[in-house]
Amino acid sequence: MLVDDDYPTIQFLTAVIDWEKIGMEVISTHENGQQALEYAKKETPDILITDIGMPKMDGIELTKKLKNMKDNIQVAIISCHNEFSYAQQAVKLGVHDYILKESLDPDDLQEILITCKKRLDNDNSKVAQVEKLEHKVKMNDKIDNQKLLRQCIDGSTNQLLELFDRTMHYIPVYFYINSYYQVKRDFILEDTLQFAVHNIIDEMIESQSSQKMYCIHYQDNKGFLFLQHNFSIKHDMFKELHDLLHQLQMAINQFLDIQISFLIGHQVDINHLKEELELLLRCEMQVFYLNSNVIQKRNNNKRLYGCVQKMFDEDQEVAIPFKQAVFQRDISRFHRLLNQWIDDCKSKQYHPKVVREWFLRLILDVNMKLRTTSYSLSNDDVEILQEEIFLVDTIYEIRDWVLGYTQKRLEDSQQQLKNNYHRDVLRACYYVLNHLEHKLSLDEVADHLYLNASYFSRLFKKEMQMTFVEYVKQKKIERAKELLELTDMSVGGICEQLGYDNQSYFIKVFKQICGCTPLVYRGAKWNGVKAK
Repeated sequence: MLVDDDYPTIQFLTAVIDWEKIGMEVISTHENGQQALEYAKKETPDILITDIGMPKMDGIELTKKLKNMKDNIQVAIISCHNEFSYAQQAVKLGVHDYILKESLDPDDLQEILITCKKRLDNDNSKVAQVEKLEHKVKMNDKIDNQKLLRQCIDGSTNQLLELFDRTMHYIPVYFYINSYYQVKRDFILEDTLQFAVHNIIDEMIESQSSQKMYCIHYQDNKGFLFLQHNFSIKHDMFKELHDLLHQLQMAINQFLDIQISFLIGHQVDINHLKEELELLLRCEMQVFYLNSNVIQKRNNNKRLYGCVQKMFDEDQEVAIPFKQAVFQRDISRFHRLLNQWIDDCKSKQYHPKVVREWFLRLILDVNMKLRTTSYSLSNDDVEILQEEIFLVDTIYEIRDWVLGYTQKRLEDSQQQLKNNYHRDVLRACYYVLNHLEHKLSLDEVADHLYLNASYFSRLFKKEMQMTFVEYVKQKKIERAKELLELTDMSVGGICEQLGYDNQSYFIKVFKQICGCTPLVYRGAKWNGVKAK
């Protein structure tokens, strides 16, 4: 900020210094101290260059007031006054630089500005070090409390309860960050994400809540709030708590662009707190069928899970339209089918673990159907898929995850197919995958593509590095392996479904490709042993 009632001086200072080169910017210029003070209330400068003798407010008074607003502000006084009293007042205010206008040298002024900047950088560095130490202390405290919380829940120690007042009642609140698998990608470190969320919660609790409240991280995207209160019928603590949680949601949505949900437990005394925490953690079913960004009380009723066997009996029938939508690259239909199946799972109350497993199989199936490309999943990729889907808390997040993943895989495979394969070979591959239940001949597919059979045979082998007959065998056996793993269909039934007339021939082809018979393969997979 430049302040001087002599306008030519301001023009000279603005023009003579290469502000950008020395890493600075002139935020404002003013003709008197009063005007400068009013502006500083909106945007306080880091460095002030001011004259002393000015109307309305002199430079000494301006410096004094700005020092009260920002104690480490750097001040350089440029004045025509060569009186000791002015210099003495400036020193008392912590002004390091006092220059007479008659001897003003631009190089000297630039050197003064650079020195001011170094002092500011040094101050900022010290502040940063203090903040870093404070952050480390806070993080260590949070980690210690997290350990105590886990130990309390698993029953190894009740040391956590020593943090609480035994004469008070508590309402525990279970919270979880929604779409955590996606949120994690936006933060460099999970610790950073957790600290940001907890910091907002802590600040909101301190400023808004009239009662004492603790916030303790549990694991991954989950944690607990503990509202302390005196039990009173006259005072509606649940209403106050609900309002506070709603404000927390809005703050976290606004500052972090994250949605968070809360499950409110029952009010208990200290002796029953551990039991209430366990009940909240067992509410997986209630949480699983909730939308994002909600606030709900814990259900009292124990829900019965839908029949797991029934879900897997329906597995093949339900999965077929999904596979057809993938074959047809119809993502809109795939989305509609997802919504229908989600509604069905919700109405029948299938167990969350079973639903996750079903959708994981669907995703692996999607990948299997896209193996016409050179791209295939590695073991690491499969492990990442499993890890992500089991991080998902709700069925609606599963829907979004499956839809997003499938859409991306279709786009990637389409691009790779365009890059790697002849258009007619691509069409042939899609035709085969859509008609695995039929006998497939080279002549039939060539006719479908309006191609000469000999030309098509040579083209297919050149592009795929295998004959058309070998490709059909490979895809039929891949489908057979899938049915052996995921269903209890008989070998004869699978043989018939894949268009083989002779079961012995089917077993021979399977053994030739897989190195074992279908039954041996199924037994190994169902028992978790690698088939040889």
